[in-house]
Amino acid sequence: MNPILRSELDSNTRKALELAETTLANSHCPHSGLCVSAGLLLEDGQVITGINYESDSYGLTLCAERTALSRAQAKGVIEKAMAIVISARWRANASASEPLTPCGACRQWLSELSHRLGRDLPVYSFWASEESGLSTTARELLPGSFSLDQHEPDNPTN
Repeated sequence: MNPILRSELDSNTRKALELAETTLANSHCPHSGLCVSAGLLLEDGQVITGINYESDSYGLTLCAERTALSRAQAKGVIEKAMAIVISARWRANASASEPLTPCGACRQWLSELSHRLGRDLPVYSFWASEESGLSTTARELLPGSFSLDQHEPDNPTN
């Protein structure tokens, strides 16, 4: 992971980050108080957003990244993904240090998408309104990720 400044992002990625930040208000985080939003940037400049949605049964909580990916899949545009940006803020005015990175489940989804696209997917993480962030890729986040394609037989039978 590499540090990056908001001002170093290209204009489309910066737009995706700004849009993700505006959707933070829609995050449903009654348990952790951590609002997270993601923006999946498409090749035409369109941005598909997602927010975290916490459940009383923690295991059923949805992450912002997977919400954005699911929305893009439902719209039939996921193959146009160029990058994903993540923005977060604490509901209370808690101090924050290094920007968040995706959880393990989201790393797996991003890795699978990268494999599906045939190219690595850039991932940018920022605290809302902060100038400094992190730049990485799906493959850097989960090296050696599991892929079913690696385990399929050469001549599958029906």
